Amino acid sequence: MKKLIAVAALVACASGCVMTADRQIGSALTLNVQSPDMSFVDNSVKPVKVGKASATGLICYCEGDASLKAAMDDGGITKVHHVDYKVKNILGIVAEYTTIVYGE
Repeated sequence: MKKLIAVAALVACASGCVMTADRQIGSALTLNVQSPDMSFVDNSVKPVKVGKASATGLICYCEGDASLKAAMDDGGITKVHHVDYKVKNILGIVAEYTTIVYGE
């Protein structure tokens, strides 16, 4: 019984702690996947600046700020042209989620 509880706890810890947002690819091994977010495209803004913000996770511990605001602050951007996302996920053990913002 104790082994069953230990296994259940391990599965619970490893099954979602390094989820990297709603754009996650459903696979055990995801490396260097990038995706655009077309909802932010503003053709009146020139993509002359770039800002990045990342969040990382290791098993049951995640930290970082991959928000749009953090990426805008990193690049000194006030007007957004478009946003890209980059995901790395290795067996649900190590994960990194990066938001990349282009704008003025």
